[in-house]
Formats: sequence, structure tokens, C-alpha cells
Amino acid sequence: MITCYLLMFINFINLLMTGIGGYFHYNILGANHPRFAIFMILIFIITETVVMYFFISTGKGIKSAIEKGLGEITLWEREKQLKGKVFPHLMLTLFLVGGVFIHGGAVDNELPSAWLHGPLFLMAFGHHIWSLVIKNNAFKEQLAIISELEPELESE
Repeated sequence: MITCYLLMFINFINLLMTGIGGYFHYNILGANHPRFAIFMILIFIITETVVMYFFISTGKGIKSAIEKGLGEITLWEREKQLKGKVFPHLMLTLFLVGGVFIHGGAVDNELPSAWLHGPLFLMAFGHHIWSLVIKNNAFKEQLAIISELEPELESE
């Protein structure tokens, strides 16, 4: 989970630097806006995938613990509700940020829709900030569910 938080912080900084670099046309760490955007999207996709994997793997562990009788079935219902809240936002964030990245090609080719790039970025960045809040709350709820599981007693 600590890795997820570290990667989410790096994502936020990368996305912010990419946006500022695009608006003010300056190089970031020696890379122009499109080159830094390629770096940013790779890190972004990896981070969101790691966050998804965290929820999938801990959810699988919770389900397994419940099947062994280490927790109430209501914990699994809470887990399903949690995933129902967090996964749509994770996917929407990937779609929006990925769409802005792809739309950058329109900007580079000076297509008529290039003017949309700035507003699309602001929308994607705003949703990303909102998804950070949702992910933080989801991490807290996930830990609460895990803490309610009963420890397995070792047999002699």
C-alpha cells in the first residue's frame, strides 16, 4: 500500500509537470512536452495498474479468509461495494488521461480539434484529483475490512 501511495504521489507530480509544461511551453528535465508526456503516461498506467492489483489481491485474500470462516459474510459484501466504488473511477481516470495523451497527437499535427487539448487536460486532471480522494478512502476501508477478519489460530 505504501508503494501505491508513493506511485500516486509521483503520478500527481508528473501529471502536474506535464500540464504546466504544455501550457507554458518549457522543457521538463530536458524533455519537451510530448517526450515528457510519454514518460508520464507510462508511469501513470503502471501506477493505476498497481493500485488495481492491490485491491484485487487483497480482495481475493479477504474472500479466501471468509471462506475459511475467519470473518462474516458481510465483510465480503462491503468488499464488493468498495470495488464498485473505486474501480469505475480508476478506469475513468485511465480513459481520460490516456485520451488526453492520444489527443496530444492532434495537437502535434495541428488538427482543428487541437484547441480541445487544454480543456480535456483540465477535466482529466480534475478527475484524477477526485480519484485520489476516492482511492485514499478505499484504502482506509480496505484496511478496516482486513482488520475485522479474525486471526487464524495455529493448530498444535
